[in-house]
Amino acid sequence: MTYKSYKQRFNEKLGLDKDTSHTMKELKVITGIPIKILKEINERGKAAYYNNMGSVRLKEDFSKNSDLRKRPSKRLSVIQWSMSKIK
Repeated sequence: MTYKSYKQRFNEKLGLDKDTSHTMKELKVITGIPIKILKEINERGKAAYYNNMGSVRLKEDFSKNSDLRKRPSKRLSVIQWSMSKIK
C-alpha cells in the first residue's frame, strides 16, 4: 500500500500533477479561504510541529514514527509540516 500525502490527495482532487506545490496566494484562489486564515492555520501547524515531534511524519514514506531518536533530517521540516496543515 502506498501512502499519499495531503498535498498529493489535494492535487489529485484538483486534477493536477501530484507533486505540484502551491503558494498561499494560489491556495487562496483555489479554495476561496482568505490569506489571514491560511496564515493562522500555518502558525498552528508550526506550533504543533514543535509541541508534538512524535506526530511529525517521516520524509521517505510519510509514515508516523514516534521514535524521537530518529534524526530530525529524516522528518519533514517545520515549513513542510505547517504547509501540509493548510492543504
